[in-house]
Amino acid sequence: YCPWRNPMHRIDPKTFHFQFPNLRYASGRKLCYLCFQVERDYFYYNDSDWGVFRNKVHPWAPCHAEQCFLSWFRDQYPYRDEDYNVTWFLSWSPCPTCAEEVVEFLEEYRNLTLSIFTSRLYYFWHPSYQEGLCKLWDAGVQLDIMSCDEFEYCWDNFVYHKRKRFQRWNLLKDYDFLAAKLQEILR
Repeated sequence: YCPWRNPMHRIDPKTFHFQFPNLRYASGRKLCYLCFQVERDYFYYNDSDWGVFRNKVHPWAPCHAEQCFLSWFRDQYPYRDEDYNVTWFLSWSPCPTCAEEVVEFLEEYRNLTLSIFTSRLYYFWHPSYQEGLCKLWDAGVQLDIMSCDEFEYCWDNFVYHKRKRFQRWNLLKDYDFLAAKLQEILR
């Protein structure tokens, strides 16, 4: 259970450029942002179908961004027999605990398809984190590293950009390394 269940609509451009670059090692970035989009077969647009969650790091009640989304989704979409297509854009890949919770969530919502685009791989050298990613993959989650297309999509839909056009800057610095590492983990 995660008590913070209302997503933000957008994030600040500085937050986006600091939190989302493809980096092998990202010191000082202790927050995880999860931008999401929910589509249904009988889709009608409203603000609850997209947004941004951020992890909560309070020592008395920590809650990862993925847990915030899962709690929110269960309240927003209680009908488990509808078809859902959910896309996440994460600044960090899920930890083993969140990966397990997502797999359990997908067992509840069998008609839900989840695609995760992540900017960085969280502790990619630790076997338990690799196993978590493999469990997600085995559960049918599509996993990929964010490329220029995903960064631009996030900029257009989840960032208060004030009509400024998307610029790559250094967002793709370690893309090739991370994409190869993810493929190696999922083999």
